[in-house]
Amino acid sequence: MNQIFRENIKYIVAVLIVWAITFPIILQNNDVILATINAWYNRFAGYPNPRIAHKLMQKGDEIIEGRAKANDPWYKSISNLFSGDESQSGQVLPLDLGLMEKACLYYTTHEHISEIFLEPTWLEKSQTWDSKLFPKSEREASGQVSLGPHPKEYWNSHLEAVLEALDYYKRALRFSGPELEVPKKIEKVAWAVCRPSEILLAYKTHMLETEKIIYERLDKEGKIPTKIVEGSEFQKLAMILSIIKSGSFSDVDQNAYLESLLRQILLTGMKQFSPYEMDAVYARILFLVGNEGKEFLKFTQRRADLFFQIGKENPDYYRKAIQEYTTASNISKLSDADDVPEHILLVHEFETKLNIAICHSKLNENKESLKILDSLKPKLRNVDERSVGGAKPRILDLYNATKVSVLRNLKRYEEADELLDTK
Repeated sequence: MNQIFRENIKYIVAVLIVWAITFPIILQNNDVILATINAWYNRFAGYPNPRIAHKLMQKGDEIIEGRAKANDPWYKSISNLFSGDESQSGQVLPLDLGLMEKACLYYTTHEHISEIFLEPTWLEKSQTWDSKLFPKSEREASGQVSLGPHPKEYWNSHLEAVLEALDYYKRALRFSGPELEVPKKIEKVAWAVCRPSEILLAYKTHMLETEKIIYERLDKEGKIPTKIVEGSEFQKLAMILSIIKSGSFSDVDQNAYLESLLRQILLTGMKQFSPYEMDAVYARILFLVGNEGKEFLKFTQRRADLFFQIGKENPDYYRKAIQEYTTASNISKLSDADDVPEHILLVHEFETKLNIAICHSKLNENKESLKILDSLKPKLRNVDERSVGGAKPRILDLYNATKVSVLRNLKRYEEADELLDTK
């Protein structure tokens, strides 16, 4: 052994020197290297490649369906451990993703509670933690109550299999291109295993890959004007969105792309999102829905709400929020086809203008804020329960609180106190 080592010492030293030189470079550029390898692999396999995507998706489906039908031998061997009823011992409790999601939500929302208090009661086992997929027991046939499984143990019993299916779906996402089927499958299983971030990642990947495919096709066909190639990212995105909206590519569905955008916001919410990333999504949505109609007003207001939240850290965004709220308050943007009750429109208009006043107060533009608040005073009836058929205490309280604050900032303390007394 020593002789072999001595004979090859120069080669060993050479390898160690090369490794010592290249290791820091590889460590610093590992993302670039992996991205290059991934791009090479995609070119080799073809991208998008529906055939590969569907094969991987099928493998994930087989795992889920096999569990749902209780065909897994391993699961059969341990199923009696997770039954809440002795009469169900040895019976297979199939996979129910809805029940797994319910268990996930239950335990994540009760993390601060001692585990001993999370033990399901007899009534909960018989009602809450049951599933139509579970086989009917002999006791149930005789009129006795059949108990469901212990939720935590049931969730753990299926966890590994569902995670394996999720892995197949994520691998399929690399090849699915503009198809929306894979992100939907990821959404379904990600909720069950308490991984909402996977949903956001799936739909965002779908969004970005769809845009990338369109740009690459246009570039390959030489249809991108030079001014756009040399232009900003916003110009490139506007061109891509125009192509999506026009339906120029048969395999790129505008509705699927728009649904992908909406899912990022409606399902995961702001908790999983950077506010600046969310703004980019809102910009895409507003481009696709056009510049009129109730959808335009709704998403313009939501974008304004987002800017207002960012304004707490960066006051410049209060200016942007004012612009968006001003646009959203223009109910004349509604088309004739929009069937929206008048009282809802009036409440919407009042609320957006109130938010404009709040933004001005945040910028210490109290005179402008008071001017808007005074103009809203005759319209208070629009948010009064006698006018709209239901009280809007949050809006009324916010109006009064904002006006009191603005009056005090203007050193008009008596008026502010009078307003407090009349509340």
